Amino acid sequence: MSRVRAFIEDDIPQVVTLKWRFLHNCSGSPPPTMETYIRELFFRGPFSEKTLPSLVYENEHGRVVGFLGVLRRRMSLSGKPIEAAVATSLVVDPDSRSTMAGPKLINWFLSGKQDLAMTDTANYVTQQIWARLGGRAVALYTMHWSRPLRPTLYAVYAASRFGKGHLPAAFALGCKPVCRILDAIAARLPSSPFRQSSPLISEEDLTAETLVACLRDFPVSHSLRPEYETGSVRWLLDFMGRMNAYGSLRKVLLRSTENRIIGWYLYCLRRGGVGEVVQVGALPSSVAVVLDHLSYDAWTHGAIALHGRLEPHLSQKLSGKYCFYFLGNRLLVYSRNPELARQIQSGSACLTRLDGEWCLKFGTPEPATRHGAIGYPISTANSGRSMQLVGNEFKARTSESASQVNTAW
Repeated sequence: MSRVRAFIEDDIPQVVTLKWRFLHNCSGSPPPTMETYIRELFFRGPFSEKTLPSLVYENEHGRVVGFLGVLRRRMSLSGKPIEAAVATSLVVDPDSRSTMAGPKLINWFLSGKQDLAMTDTANYVTQQIWARLGGRAVALYTMHWSRPLRPTLYAVYAASRFGKGHLPAAFALGCKPVCRILDAIAARLPSSPFRQSSPLISEEDLTAETLVACLRDFPVSHSLRPEYETGSVRWLLDFMGRMNAYGSLRKVLLRSTENRIIGWYLYCLRRGGVGEVVQVGALPSSVAVVLDHLSYDAWTHGAIALHGRLEPHLSQKLSGKYCFYFLGNRLLVYSRNPELARQIQSGSACLTRLDGEWCLKFGTPEPATRHGAIGYPISTANSGRSMQLVGNEFKARTSESASQVNTAW
């Protein structure tokens, strides 16, 4: 008899095969590192919790045909501890989609004991399932921002990726020398919106201990916020660095000329590509300075632009930094406590890319062989496919969004 049950370590080989074939859309044998990744994330890491287990869907023959990862995140609401559960990758064997394994897995997850359920990398089809089960999409966290650093290289990059008909690769490659010259001029002209100059503040490596202290002590107006301790943050930063899913992780703490901490930032960098911002923190009076330092740091390390999720506390300052905005991955939430849902919908929650699934993506080289099997992932960051609902079945269509592409060229 088919059923949803808790994920156990003996299931790992079957789950690895599911994810590799239908979530990553790859053929051939999965890399050995994927099994290590799943074991560490869901059984050994600080966010695994037996009382909030990940879930599998087992068919009548005892074979695992569906998987939903679940991670525990500690948070507080007005100083009171709450239990949060983050849904990670949902994947179902296409031959078993008629069993409605995906909706059953999500329904089982939302029925858990947690105070708040969320996923920060949801695609359209996942949003539809959550909506049917009482979940909500948070519009405030759907918008993403982009700050061009090398505007002509970024324009050619965007046209080659998303333009009508796409630019031929040879033409895009031929443009690069001229683009570099134009971008160098734009970065130095006094009147240029893309001018880059070294900020008069000092920087140092951001440690786990300092990040925990900043998250605890910096003044914030958010009533709902994540709660971290040094061990979990150290593991998280190390895990992101080892996965290298979006590029090398930059961790920077900033001090004023009086040696006072004024802010910090975390972002992932691929030289010649788009830097993905994980988290920005700053004193209210120093937000603009911290953002400028972030841009300068990314520019000096070769990034052509920065992308990030639009957090409410950054929106006003970003509007004056020649940024533009686009729709990105959806943040979905579900809670039986109306106040929790209201706090997030109103922008009173301090939630960044560090607090969900996005930062825990598996890092692997682009596979050479792909096939067209149908799956439906929660995480659009883990797959370049989005889905559309057709009757009672899910039909895959190929797409890419600006928030997903981070390829250096």
